[in-house]
Amino acid sequence: MVVHGHRYDDVRLGDEGARAYVLEERLVGYDSYQVAELALADGTTVVRVRVLTLDDVTTVWPLAGEPSLPDRWEGRLLLRSRERGGRVPPDLASALDAAGLDLAVLDAAQRRHLVGFVSEAHPGPTRDARLAVAVAAVAAAQRRGRGSA
Repeated sequence: MVVHGHRYDDVRLGDEGARAYVLEERLVGYDSYQVAELALADGTTVVRVRVLTLDDVTTVWPLAGEPSLPDRWEGRLLLRSRERGGRVPPDLASALDAAGLDLAVLDAAQRRHLVGFVSEAHPGPTRDARLAVAVAAVAAAQRRGRGSA
């Protein structure tokens, strides 16, 4: 995906400060804190970066030994994973079906969050507990008639 960004120096932390590289548009729907490659538009520079998306901003941080980014830049961010939330795990689908519930009562962001919440847990007690919470959240949203789980 094509991205544009700029360097941000936080001078509140003294002379050394903290340097961040901020994307002009926040990434939505992708896992955060992953390693990616940023191929700059100059056609010759590829920087391995860590991607971190917070509430209202996405930053990229060059990994140790990688070159710094210019003050303003554009390039192609090559993420290793697809967009989140594409596939509902079979056990979640079965649990919702058994309860007569449908994920469609949630908006897209809530569905992605719920699918990720369940998918991150390995089979066993933690995943079972997360499935129960997911079913309860969808049931509550369905009772309210809107997607605010």
